[in-house]
Amino acid sequence: MKTLIFILVVLVLGVGQEKVGLDGLSEKISSQIESNLPGWKYKRIPPFGTPETKVIVQQWYTTNKSVMVQIAVRATAEDAKKEIRSFLEFRREPQELIAFGDEAYVPEPNVPSVVLRRGRYVIYINPGEAVESESEVLSPEGQERRRVERERLGKEFAKLLSTIELPA
Repeated sequence: MKTLIFILVVLVLGVGQEKVGLDGLSEKISSQIESNLPGWKYKRIPPFGTPETKVIVQQWYTTNKSVMVQIAVRATAEDAKKEIRSFLEFRREPQELIAFGDEAYVPEPNVPSVVLRRGRYVIYINPGEAVESESEVLSPEGQERRRVERERLGKEFAKLLSTIELPA
């Protein structure tokens, strides 16, 4: 009976410490982004999947711009490498980005998303739509301008996230 109680206490404390660790990591990341991108705000979104999933999800936004950031915490750097390989496996022509963490990629041509790895962390960055008017949606020039802006935002967030000191 004492053994069972001890195991339950260890499990509860371990889960609690992991939550505190994720909360602390989320706070560290958000304070770094807020200090480097004044005017941007964020909300933390509960991760999907199982309770064991160690993912931080933040939705960053400012006037007609948004960026979804998902940070997957893996047990080892090797696990994180495997996750990126698996993610890129069925993508068309991923483009490698230099000087963005340990490795970084734009998964497909003309897609503004970026995936990067920092040690055991895999960071997915997905810029959202920024639509000024209905005419901008319809015009080819407006569509191209929005695509270029989303690519710029994705790389700006990737560069910023690649410089934040993350726990080993």
